[in-house]
Amino acid sequence: MSRPAVAVALVLAAAACGPPTGMADDDDDEPDGGGGPVAALTGTVWAPNLAPGMVGLGEEIPVAGAVVSLRAERPPPIPDGVYCEPCADATGAAVTDADGHFQVGVLTPGTYWLVIQKGQFRSERQVELIAGTRALTDAETVLPSRRDLAAGQTIPRIAVAVGNNDSIQDILGKLGLGTVGDDGALTSTDGELDFYTNGGADLGLAMGTLRQLVGDPARLASYHIVFIPCALNANVAALADQATLRNLRDYVAAGGKLYVTDWSGEWVDAVFPRQLELGASRLGTRTDTPPAAYDPVNDTWDPALFGDADGDVYTAPDGAAVDPELIAWLDGQVGPRGETGGDVGPIDPRRFRVFDNWNWIAGTTAVPVGFDDQGQPVIDTPKVWVTGSRSATPDPRPLTVTYHPAGCGRVLYSTYHTAPGSHRGLLPQERVLLYLVLELGVCANTIPIGRAP
Repeated sequence: MSRPAVAVALVLAAAACGPPTGMADDDDDEPDGGGGPVAALTGTVWAPNLAPGMVGLGEEIPVAGAVVSLRAERPPPIPDGVYCEPCADATGAAVTDADGHFQVGVLTPGTYWLVIQKGQFRSERQVELIAGTRALTDAETVLPSRRDLAAGQTIPRIAVAVGNNDSIQDILGKLGLGTVGDDGALTSTDGELDFYTNGGADLGLAMGTLRQLVGDPARLASYHIVFIPCALNANVAALADQATLRNLRDYVAAGGKLYVTDWSGEWVDAVFPRQLELGASRLGTRTDTPPAAYDPVNDTWDPALFGDADGDVYTAPDGAAVDPELIAWLDGQVGPRGETGGDVGPIDPRRFRVFDNWNWIAGTTAVPVGFDDQGQPVIDTPKVWVTGSRSATPDPRPLTVTYHPAGCGRVLYSTYHTAPGSHRGLLPQERVLLYLVLELGVCANTIPIGRAP
């Protein structure tokens, strides 16, 4: 990283995101003592499989916003399926800066549980603290890429609907959630990902079809994140079924995360038609699903109004991160070296190429999605992470957007292939995926469902 590190306080008394019961807000679960911290740990939290020594020099990827804590007791396990993770007080914990750095301390030397977590990626191990400051090794601070509960390693339960074009599974493989070959393509899930067929090559490992997944609410609820990358229309007929539409909506309300890209956009635009307006195709086909497709009074959808989300291809020459924290994290990272068409870096987060866009977002809308306990409306305002233009003429539009419907889950829609073909390393747009996969899993205060009293 080219910029100076920003130090994190030993004891951070701030609201942050932690496990639902793993960041206690009372004194009984925190180390006791008096005066200032006398034993401390410092280090850098690294993305799964992307710590120094795991990738080429300069291509390591830190994790911003990870919660690092020292606890007297081991935290309860992360729920095995979908759940709501409320934001809790992280007093006594540290939150990593844009470069992944942290420093956390205790008042009394002794044996503690060191817990490092971002979303559902969590490592926990016992450490012996003595007076003074100890620097942790990179091997001690890299987030896990395998599920091994006995060893204190947890990763999210992930389903991937393998599509025709966007090989999002390759990126997950580069995070160690599987094995990739020399060309950067996934060769095995190693049991850490569940595949569902949606028109693409599933390595013969599919658990069923995407239609079967979304038609089974219990199976859907067994996953923390469901990826539906770009595909043709192999399973879209399922969206004509009212029960399937409700399953997807209820999954998000229960805390599930849906990550959808370009031509698969109907899987979220049909269910939640108000937050985004997809731009028209040059071929004149209906891409967008209008708000009128959903009737809130009768809680029904009109599939005759659904768009297909199938837009036109382009490369955005002026891709730009617009979220300040994403900018700070991406700034100066090094992209793939020697890759045809790839950005070598250091990456400029305010201008990079975004390849393989197959749709565009004409606009976003703030949507009332519920009411708080005072009867006041709660508004879901879609958050734009990346913008870019469809041609050399500057006209930046949203390319990557998240929104938070009623409940406590999240939806992400991206106009571009997350993985533009198989290759080694991670392009800027793939790093944005990594950032958001981790970010989507963090805490979210529940938006109540229902009408004002």
